[in-house]
Amino acid sequence: MTAANLNVNYRGGPEPCQAKMSTGGRYLTLERQPVSGGLIVQIPKQLAFAMLVCALAGAGGVLLAQSAMKPGHDRVPPSREPSPYMSQTEIQAELNKLDPALVKSRTGGAIDFAKGKAVGVVRRRMTGPQYAITHTRTVEYIMVTKGTATLVTGGTLIPPTIDSDPYPNANPNATIRSDAGVKGGLARKIGPGDVVVNLPGTPHWLSQIDGSIEYFEIQIPNMDPAPGVERAELLPAAAAR
Repeated sequence: MTAANLNVNYRGGPEPCQAKMSTGGRYLTLERQPVSGGLIVQIPKQLAFAMLVCALAGAGGVLLAQSAMKPGHDRVPPSREPSPYMSQTEIQAELNKLDPALVKSRTGGAIDFAKGKAVGVVRRRMTGPQYAITHTRTVEYIMVTKGTATLVTGGTLIPPTIDSDPYPNANPNATIRSDAGVKGGLARKIGPGDVVVNLPGTPHWLSQIDGSIEYFEIQIPNMDPAPGVERAELLPAAAAR
C-alpha cells in the first residue's frame, strides 16, 4: 500500500508545525473507538515521528519560557491558610447568642469576626438612645449588612461627656462619648450595602434606629488626621494621675 504526498499542520505549540511525507514507506496503524463506531487510521512512521517531534518542540518551548525567568521573579510569598470566613448563617447564629439587654444598650452588642484570625466585629444595635462617639486617633469602617438607621457625622459632641471619658485624655487613642448627641453634623439614612468611614476625631451618632441595625465594623488605631486638620488634645500622663 502506498500513500500520496501529505502535509500535516500541528498547532499544539506556540508556533504551527508542518510534517511532510513522500509516497511509499512503512505505516503505523492507529485505532480510535468513538461512541458511534471504530475508526482505523494508517499513518506512515516518518509522519508519526515528525508529529511527535513537533509536539515535543511545542512543549519544550513552554518549559523553556518557564525556566528563563527574570531574576527576582522565580519565587513567590510563603504559603498561607485560606482567608477567614463567616457565612451569614454563622453570623446570625452568633449574634442571636448575645444578651438582649446588651444589644438594647447604648453600646449595642458585638461578636468577633473569625475570632483570633482577623480584625473586626459584627455589631447589632436596637432602637433606643445611643452614644455619640469620637475616636481621637482611630479610623473606623462601617459596612451595613442589615436594617436601617439615621447616622449623624461631623460637627462636635454635645457636652457633657460621660464619666469614663474625660477630654482631654491621656490615652492618645481615647474614645470620647456623650449622652447628648452631636451638634452641627450631617444626618444620613443608611442601610444594607452602605459604607461609612469615620476618620480620626470625627463624631458619629446613630440618632435613630429603625427597629435594629447590623454592621461590620473595623477599627484601625494610631492614625492621625490629615495634614492641616486639628488634632485632638492629649492630656499629659502626669496630669492624668
